[in-house]
Amino acid sequence: MIFKRMFDAATKYLKEVIGELKKVSWTSRRELFLATLMVIILSFILSIFVGFFDFLFSGLLRLILR
Repeated sequence: MIFKRMFDAATKYLKEVIGELKKVSWTSRRELFLATLMVIILSFILSIFVGFFDFLFSGLLRLILR
């Protein structure tokens, strides 16, 4: 009896999940590619920015502590 209720609940849940997934507007392959490319490029630019200021501030700190 308890297994039947659990099975019915799991079945209902999966049907609701499938129904919700049908409502999702999925991005196209091109949109996904461009968004991924933008993230990679911005991450690279940010790493250069952070690296530059790390180099600058570590040099200044070395001069101050001398």
